[in-house]
Amino acid sequence: MAQEAKLMTQVLELLAAGTLLGFVKSKKERRKLFEESDRVWYSMDRKQLYQILGRLKLRGAIEVIKRGDGVEKVQFTNAGRFLSLSHQFKSMKLIPKKKWDRKWRLVLFDIPESIKKTRDALRRKLKHLGFLEFQKSVFVYPYPCRDEINFVINFFDIAESVYYIEAPIIPDTNLKKHFKI
Repeated sequence: MAQEAKLMTQVLELLAAGTLLGFVKSKKERRKLFEESDRVWYSMDRKQLYQILGRLKLRGAIEVIKRGDGVEKVQFTNAGRFLSLSHQFKSMKLIPKKKWDRKWRLVLFDIPESIKKTRDALRRKLKHLGFLEFQKSVFVYPYPCRDEINFVINFFDIAESVYYIEAPIIPDTNLKKHFKI
């Protein structure tokens, strides 16, 4: 089962990479994306790959478009895009840098009571990512994570209620001790 879950992850990432290619301007970045996609593509067991594609099609997550020249194109449906984003959200990790730049990353939020479940889910996600709860609606992390936090904010659709700040904190002895830096 773990192998199947890994393969599902790889298939979703390949499809997402194909979508991402349309938005990458840098030739170097496109080349890296192609190379990584090729590496993953050629490492997959074809029988399992087609089984997973079949399941994704049955779930309405992908559609297969046959062109006139016999080439088949696989693309996400709206449900597939949501499935891919959900998967990225669940598997997201923050990787600490080797050297700390002496700035703290603060995520502050004021999310209305009417969407309390979203507020609680945001708290759980920040804790899961390794943030320290500084106050009920203030979380701290020592390493750059703007892109990941933007992804989380957009996933929950709470951009108007959340702030990301990079700043020194004085005193920060307890924070350094907590993060072992």
